[in-house]
Amino acid sequence: MTFCRGCGHQIHETAVSCPQCGAVQRTPATVREGSLWLPVSGLVCGLIPALALFDSQSWDRDQLAGAVLFAFAALVLGGVGLAHQPHGQGLAIAALVLGALGLLGAIGTQV
Repeated sequence: MTFCRGCGHQIHETAVSCPQCGAVQRTPATVREGSLWLPVSGLVCGLIPALALFDSQSWDRDQLAGAVLFAFAALVLGGVGLAHQPHGQGLAIAALVLGALGLLGAIGTQV
């Protein structure tokens, strides 16, 4: 428990405003702490192999290795972002899905 900045009434520490006087305890910027660099970078890494699947030509060894590495990076960054960041979970899930599609597509091009 903590005390209100406005009236000194005892309130819960997660309260955004005081139920007694209505004083704002935290701004919305401080409610959502952290950055979005993990999910966004995972999304970008997942988009690269997913967009490469639209290429109708067969892939050589270097293109396959790059697609697998980017898909793996998207899976790792998306998973860590989903597990450790309080917001941006939609981006992390999209990174996981695109990473999985890119990885499956890269494996499917060689079969």
